[in-house]
Amino acid sequence: MKINYIKIVSLASALTVGACNDFINIDSPTIVRQDLFFQSTSDFTSAVNGVYSGLRGYYSGFFEVAEIPSDNTEANGYTLGFNPMDLLTWVPSTAAIQSRWTSSYSIIARANLVLARIEGFQMDETLKRQYIGETSFIRALIYFNLVQFYGDVPLVLTEIKSESEAYAYGRAPVSEVYAQIEADLKTAIDFLPATYDAANRGRATKGAARSLLGKVYVTSKQFDKARDILKEVIDSQQYRLLDDYAEIFSVNNRHNEEIVFAVQYNGGTGYGEGSNFSIAFAPFGSGEAVTSGGMPASNNSGTLDLYEAFEENDARKPVSIDLWTDSDMYYTRKFLDRPIAPNEGKNNWIVLRYADVILLYAEALNETGNTSEALTYLNMIRDRADLLPLSNLNQNEFRSAVLQERRVELCFEGHRWFDLIRTGTMLSTMRAYKEKYTDTRAHQVVNYEVTDNKVLFPIPFREISLNPELTQNPGYN
Repeated sequence: MKINYIKIVSLASALTVGACNDFINIDSPTIVRQDLFFQSTSDFTSAVNGVYSGLRGYYSGFFEVAEIPSDNTEANGYTLGFNPMDLLTWVPSTAAIQSRWTSSYSIIARANLVLARIEGFQMDETLKRQYIGETSFIRALIYFNLVQFYGDVPLVLTEIKSESEAYAYGRAPVSEVYAQIEADLKTAIDFLPATYDAANRGRATKGAARSLLGKVYVTSKQFDKARDILKEVIDSQQYRLLDDYAEIFSVNNRHNEEIVFAVQYNGGTGYGEGSNFSIAFAPFGSGEAVTSGGMPASNNSGTLDLYEAFEENDARKPVSIDLWTDSDMYYTRKFLDRPIAPNEGKNNWIVLRYADVILLYAEALNETGNTSEALTYLNMIRDRADLLPLSNLNQNEFRSAVLQERRVELCFEGHRWFDLIRTGTMLSTMRAYKEKYTDTRAHQVVNYEVTDNKVLFPIPFREISLNPELTQNPGYN
């Protein structure tokens, strides 16, 4: 007999939700039958929470694709598994390339399932709208990352029930993907509340959807639209820059007023639902001097170039990057915690915060011809860092200044690679980095392969092998 179960898998496995063949008529005690699910409001609550849950694993390794390939962080002698991403020597079969694709489409499949089933379900209309808004926001976020990493990608918006359905999807043009991202975020803006009660803190809000849409507009160079939507976030007065930079990242202040959206980790419970950033990012050999509860792993190590990018007396530097002298290794102090065990950390992963919004708004102002006003907002960030204001910059000089400010303000938070790609500066930046550090101790810089095709990741080998409709990005075999 054929029974449909709630089963979420990747596009590589046909992105299918459903059909597995059983030879005996026995229901699994550990799998909920799909035809028996989505029968109550609590079922939809669980399903929406499941969409959020997918973000935990997704962002646990986000640094490997969003920071490691850049000039901010690097692999080292203890983290050789990151070499392909660090040296830009990745290929279609590189594990990080495949896992990013798989986890992305797994979350999208969960979102599609909720959206497919909730429309016709009778429930409280306000709650229904909220769930549609939350799920649309998360789907937009994942597609936004996908299109920046891979370019044209399959645009899957419905529940897929068979492998043959999945194999019918080729790569949709970037413009089409962006149009869907915009549509999803506009839905989220319309449907989401501005705030939640304490029991629901951490869910996507109207401000988060506006902020993400503003970033989408900046990335797609629709600067007038970006300026207007980001101004709405600023005018809402819902967020503010904290006076103390360190307090943004404190595990005792995880829902502070600078956080626009963060992936929530439930550490300290003993169930392994926490994060592992504090242990993973602490320098190898530091023992309990920096963290606790496990073996420091030296992941996401900072570079000398980033360390020296901070101006003298920048108040952010002691929080952002420090040197562990025993191993001569740079590491970030943004994820300090002392968890009881691995995967029990309380650090959330901040996806959007108000400083990002301010800098994006400044960028949009500059690109729409108002460099003078843009400087006002850029200097708000510098003032918090105890730095002197910048003045008398022309439009092109401002572009360099805001990119530099984003680097030191947002380092280790998963923005640098995207910033280099969207500003068209990745190739020149990484080539200059290679030339500058080839004869130094920097990790294998001489082996960097900064070729033109690296502006996009390859489509994973496994996906192309399984789906004949998929084509490869230029420059990859």
